[in-house]
Amino acid sequence: MRYTTSLAISFLALAGCMPLSLYYKEGVSVQTARDTETSCKIKAARDVPVRTVTRTIPGRFVPSRQICDANGVCQRRGGFYLPPEFITTDANEGLRKEASDLCMRQQGYEFIRLPACKQTVAHTVPSATTSRLPKLTPQACVVRNQGGTWQIVTP
Repeated sequence: MRYTTSLAISFLALAGCMPLSLYYKEGVSVQTARDTETSCKIKAARDVPVRTVTRTIPGRFVPSRQICDANGVCQRRGGFYLPPEFITTDANEGLRKEASDLCMRQQGYEFIRLPACKQTVAHTVPSATTSRLPKLTPQACVVRNQGGTWQIVTP
């Protein structure tokens, strides 16, 4: 329990330092951007359906071997068979992501990554949540709030 709690705290602290990736269009509300992204993902799922591909890694036989200890006493260990592995993937996953990205670009959005604000900047801005995407400056950064919300800061 103690390990799990410290791991969760470490993860949350690290998440505050992570960049924010999002689709950006100046002046649009965050909720509208999320709704548009969801619509584009649904459209991409319709246009590029799942194409399941299964790869087989063949099984193999590991032959018996002789194992000896320090006194020279040897034993023969029997061989065994490793069964085949079956790996199933969606061959269209990348194309579906590209179709969703194309839809967002056609709607006027751009995919961006904003760096986390330095602690000096994060402590000087009043705590808030971004509800409308602001005009970005080269110094724009993001402050992550508790509960998964974030605030874009444009110093």
